[in-house]
Amino acid sequence: MSSRELCFLSVHELAGKTRAREISPRETVEAHLDQIDDLNPTLNSFITVCHEEAMVAAALAEEEISSGQYRGPLHGIPFGVKDIIDTGGIRTTQGSSFYSQNVPDKDAECVRRLKEAGAIVIGKCNTHEFAAGSTTKNPHFGACANPWDTSRVPAGSSGGSGAAVAARMCPAALGSDTGGSIRGPAAICGVNGLKPTYGRVSLAGVFPNATSLDHIGPFARSSRDCALILQGMAGYDPADPASTDMPVPDFSAEMEGGVKGLRLALCPDLIQIEIDHGVEKAFSDAMEVLRGLGANIKMVACPFAKELNSERQPIADAELLAVHRENLDKFPERFGDDVRARLENARKTTLSMYIRALQKKTILIRQAEALFAPYDGLLLPAYSCVGAPIDTVMATINGKKVPFLGASRPLTGPHNFTGFPSQVVPTGFSPIVNMPVAMQIVGMPGAEARILRIAHAYEQATLEVRNRLPEILKA
Repeated sequence: MSSRELCFLSVHELAGKTRAREISPRETVEAHLDQIDDLNPTLNSFITVCHEEAMVAAALAEEEISSGQYRGPLHGIPFGVKDIIDTGGIRTTQGSSFYSQNVPDKDAECVRRLKEAGAIVIGKCNTHEFAAGSTTKNPHFGACANPWDTSRVPAGSSGGSGAAVAARMCPAALGSDTGGSIRGPAAICGVNGLKPTYGRVSLAGVFPNATSLDHIGPFARSSRDCALILQGMAGYDPADPASTDMPVPDFSAEMEGGVKGLRLALCPDLIQIEIDHGVEKAFSDAMEVLRGLGANIKMVACPFAKELNSERQPIADAELLAVHRENLDKFPERFGDDVRARLENARKTTLSMYIRALQKKTILIRQAEALFAPYDGLLLPAYSCVGAPIDTVMATINGKKVPFLGASRPLTGPHNFTGFPSQVVPTGFSPIVNMPVAMQIVGMPGAEARILRIAHAYEQATLEVRNRLPEILKA
């Protein structure tokens, strides 16, 4: 097997070959570093590449495996880390001018757990400044490009992570999601992205956006791989106030269960924005695939759907401003234009608005749990359009130009508000431009294994979508 071929293997496939000693961690890491060296000058997916650190870790992993100390399916597997997540001894910039030379003393808890499982940090992935936007057009470290069309954005704020996985520069990566920042890049870059249940993965060592809404989760190229990465970092952390002490199941246990007999919900009330016809058609086709596999899909009304978005916004704004108010007052010029404008707008959120939204949040979560408890999953489009051009950052939806920044937050934001887990899986490509589109599968709190099972069944039935490659990988 050639070095480049290793970059096209999944986490699951790499794990099997590593355990059987058909390939070594050094070979795997070196292959992905070569891929980064080849493609990162074009894509700018990584702000920092850990050449030396990754090869040292790979050599250690190889020694451990050779001596019979195999740690599990993540041992020797390289992964990217969004650059708002601390990595001990490795620069962590938050995508900002304020932290451009920041080197944390220790790893974020999610990184520490993955490294304990044997995984290897290969680099720090580009992000929208302070994870506060959806384009990853970073004014300090440069725009990240989409592997499917390098003139277009990869979405954000975890755009570097999504693009890196799509371009086979790493088999998996970590992102954060406050209003769609994992699910957006996954959809726009044609990969899988999982926002787990709120509190499932520790936020300790992650730069805050809005801590009541922040989640950490994996990008990968399959649901099975997302399950493996989540397995490595899930679990209660008493050092994180947001962490929930819930049982950690085997997230892969249901993977082969299929969808026959499962009850899935469609909820048009939660689609409060115009959806491009190409996205809508692919989503409709996906519903037919799931029906053909035996799923029972039912239409469900949600009378409080608008409140899920309207009450989320004061929380997002107030908590984001609280993090940055001091620097905004002293050094406004050091923020990018779009983030500064968002922070200035957040000043309109009053304390009473914030407290009211938190109170409403508790009630609305109870209502959402009661409404969707009878269902195994809720199905929605993941993004309203394909990636916009980097130069204009204006999307096209059914022939109309609209700002891409925040365009699909109404589709994704409600599930940060409720904290329900949500998995994005590619459903096809726009008929107008060769760009990916996707759906999201939302589950009840703690039900990641169930939505991963649904996504896996759909993936297995639509292999042609997953076998299509960006042109940048065909050279």
